[in-house]
Amino acid sequence: MEHKKPFLIAAGYIAVALFTLCAVLIGGKSYTVYVNNPYNTRSVSVRSTEEGIVKDTEKAFKDGYVAVKFESIKPGKTQAYVTLYNEENIREHITAYSDFTVLPTGVIYITGYEYGGLRFTVLGMALLTVYTCALCLADFIHRKKTQFFSHRTMLALALTVFFGLQGIMYTTLYCMNVIMPQRMEGWRLFNFAGFIMSALFLLSIPLIVAFAGFLSFSNLSLIRREGFRKNNLFGILISLVLFVGSVLCVLSAVKNPNSVGIEMAQVRDAVIRTVVSSSFVYFECILFSAMLCTQYAARHEPKYNQDFIVILGCRVGKDGKPLPLLRGRIDRALDFYRKQLECGGRQAYFIPTGGKGSDEVISEAECMRNYLVENGIDESLIFPETEAATTLENMKFSKKIADSHKQNANILFSTTNYHVFRSGIYSAKAGMRADGIGAKTKWYFWPNAQMREFIGLLASEWKINILLIATITAVSTLFANIGTIVSWIVK
Repeated sequence: MEHKKPFLIAAGYIAVALFTLCAVLIGGKSYTVYVNNPYNTRSVSVRSTEEGIVKDTEKAFKDGYVAVKFESIKPGKTQAYVTLYNEENIREHITAYSDFTVLPTGVIYITGYEYGGLRFTVLGMALLTVYTCALCLADFIHRKKTQFFSHRTMLALALTVFFGLQGIMYTTLYCMNVIMPQRMEGWRLFNFAGFIMSALFLLSIPLIVAFAGFLSFSNLSLIRREGFRKNNLFGILISLVLFVGSVLCVLSAVKNPNSVGIEMAQVRDAVIRTVVSSSFVYFECILFSAMLCTQYAARHEPKYNQDFIVILGCRVGKDGKPLPLLRGRIDRALDFYRKQLECGGRQAYFIPTGGKGSDEVISEAECMRNYLVENGIDESLIFPETEAATTLENMKFSKKIADSHKQNANILFSTTNYHVFRSGIYSAKAGMRADGIGAKTKWYFWPNAQMREFIGLLASEWKINILLIATITAVSTLFANIGTIVSWIVK
């Protein structure tokens, strides 16, 4: 069934596209003109400058306006005039006219951003984004159960949120067009879409700025307490990105408050606005997703049936003793080990992993072995791995040790809370299906470390992220300028 999924997904997109196209071609052969009716009159006349192009087929008298429905007859151009007469004073009247162009397909195009079937175009946008959101959500739920430690799990959640917001917007616009067709004309429809997106950005900006401020504050606290290092600047870096992105979104919205315009300068501004806002929202969604996945991984409590507990190493003190960060990882592993025994689980073995750095007096694995023995663990339960220099090597070498003692063993790794999700991704790359637990860390250390993990997650799959940003901005730009594109095609 797995090999059929891409075809089924593609079939769904093709079905949505064909439905939208057919709906536009069929529904687009009629167009309704709405004229304000302050006289509340029923005296209406309709005429066209060129006969035989369109014909009026229906008049509906509503509260405050009159709706005149036109249907196309043959390709061509004409002007249709609708005149409302005041029945109390026949000399008073209101005349409204529309420039109609009937395309070879029979679709009626109106000068500007109006064409028959516009409602179905918006419906197609809504269906497309909701369908994509549903696919991403289904993928996230599936991966959460079967392969949670994956960069694509994070992407699936981020895209679920992104396309969910888009789907809500287009569905709302479609419903408003159905409920209030006399007010949601083409130019208003696209302007309203731009307004909604701008409102979403502007409403999120205070939260983003507050979050950026907290990141900077925690980062400065980290530097003040633990010294200046390049690794201690990730929070400030992300804060700058968030702040600059917020400013660019505001400037792009102020620069081009309207979403319509067929002049090149107007189109250019609309494209810039769409690209900036779409990229920034994608960045927000991926940041939200990374934080949520990291928090879920850190708080998750695995089953008490583990055969091996891998402890990931980090810097050792100058005296050969574990520093607080490493000690937290060992204590977390010990806590789980003891709880598993209390719950009647199997006896677990420890694999402390990590080589000796150039500035360390002892390997990380040996340091952890000594600490485990000091805390009552028998040496026969400890299999140190002393060669690894990276997290990926930690996982690869630990897997070899575990496999040499038991095939298909249940493996658990212990690290710091912010590092569980990315470590799980490395364990999957190493071919080791493992669960993870995380040790707590100081409040001022966690935000910077979380941002470091976020950047690492982005960098590990940078090609996919660039492709997604390019695709999202291209599709968003297309949707935002659909009226302009139709105008260009007709002209």
